[in-house]
Parts: sequence; structure tokens; C-alpha cells
Amino acid sequence: MKSAVSRVVVAVSIVAALGATAACGGSGDDGKKSAKPGAGSAKGGAAAGRLEKAALATGDVEGYKVEKPQKRDASGESAPSAGNGKAAPAACAPLASLLSAGSGPGPGFGPGSKPATSPKLKAHVSRILTGTDDKDRTTTHVGLSAYAEADAERLMADLRAASTSKECATFHVGDHRYVGVRPLPAPGKSSKPGKSSKPRNPVTGDEVVSYKLAHPKGEYVARRAVTVVRNGGTLAVFDASNLYDPEGVQQDREAERNGMEGVGTPKADEDPKVAAAIVDAQLGKL
Repeated sequence: MKSAVSRVVVAVSIVAALGATAACGGSGDDGKKSAKPGAGSAKGGAAAGRLEKAALATGDVEGYKVEKPQKRDASGESAPSAGNGKAAPAACAPLASLLSAGSGPGPGFGPGSKPATSPKLKAHVSRILTGTDDKDRTTTHVGLSAYAEADAERLMADLRAASTSKECATFHVGDHRYVGVRPLPAPGKSSKPGKSSKPRNPVTGDEVVSYKLAHPKGEYVARRAVTVVRNGGTLAVFDASNLYDPEGVQQDREAERNGMEGVGTPKADEDPKVAAAIVDAQLGKL
């Protein structure tokens, strides 16, 4: 049996791997300097420059380190939670589109969307935030994606429908199974999830969708809380994740019974949360 300490090291390593998702935000690891907008149309370049300027940097959120994600290799190993293939049921496609945390929704985000009618992504950047407190094992991905405003509104409507649908409480993407999909209140707010077709949140933008889900990851369970905020034509995706380690939890309990201190493995009821401070800081820069 693995020791509790070794299991936590493994768990933290897996969370770090979840953080290395595909992104168009460029390379680098400190998030302090903005990359130059990529080549493309004048509008696309302007959108990319705007998002780079708005992206979070170290020092923007007290208690968090900000990094740019590594680029995914050809095998896709840096985004192990994303899965491959189409979502089943098809109505859950909007949820499947966001499984690569921070990578941003792209063409095909909506269920049954066709290339000719799919929303066109103008630009995207992403960042990874980790707490500087060793006890905080939540990793939060923040992705900013620019669309035409009408497209952004349609994407939010599709995502809201999928996140509140009983049909999508459990769904598959290829060989990956996702469970426990439930709507959540917006971070730091008391509004009831799923009550309005377009809930207005004066702090977080024009509209917001929040939900949670989980999926098996070897002997662990990866748990995620996702909040997507629309501000005009820009979608801000906040994806907080941690790992539930059943064996580590049992070892912690045994240590406590023996009068020793456990290593603090996240318990089953300690779901990750999107920190309101991160949402406020990011939307304040948009």
C-alpha cells in the first residue's frame, strides 16, 4: 500500500498534469508579460491583443501564482481529461467542448452545429492559477475567448441547457465517462442555479452559467467546478479542479484514530470551488 505522503505527491502531480492544457495563449511560465498578437486578420489580431492584455498575471490575485499553460503535444497527453470523440448523448456537446480546461469553446460547441453555422472563434488566451498556500490543492484554469456577441449568446444558451439537463447528468466522450453534472450558483452569489434562462449577475458580466462534474482518473476521482461568464462577445471560462483520493482519505482517518496528523487529503465533500476573487480580478480586467 502506498504511503499517504507518496499518494499526495502523486495526486498533486496529476493535478499539475490537468493544468497543462491546450491553449492559444503562447509559451512561457510566469504570465507577467503579454505575448504579441498572432498573425491573422486585423480584427483577429486586435481581439488577440485585447485578450492578452486582459489575461491575468502574477500579482493580480493575492495568494495565487499565475502561469501560461504548456502547449499540448501531438498525442494530447497534456490534456488527459479532455477525451476524444463525440459526446453521447449529443445534447451534451457543449459540456464536452469545455473539458479541456481553459482551452475555450471552438467550432462545434453547440449540439448539432454545422461548420457553416458554427460560431467563429476570433481569439483565445488562457492562464493557470494555483494557490501559494500548500494546503490549497485546487487548480483553476481561466480561459478568455472572443466571438461575435450573437454567437457568444447562443453558446451560453446551449451550455445552460446542457448543464441543467437530466439527460446530461452522466455523459460520455469517447471512452471517458463524466458524472454528477449539476448546476451551481455563481461564485460568491446566492442566486439559485438554473432558475432563469439568462440570469443577470451585476458583478460577473451579462450572464453566467455554473456547474460541476466529476470523472474517474485511475484510482482517483477528478472533480471540477466550472463557471462561464459572458461579457459582450467575450466568454470567460473558470475551471477549478482537484482530486479525490479514497485510499488517502482512509489513511488520514487511520492516522487521526492513532493520534497522528493526516496529510490533509481532500475529502469527498470538499468539492473544488471557483474563487470569487479570481472571477472578480479577471472580469475587472476585461
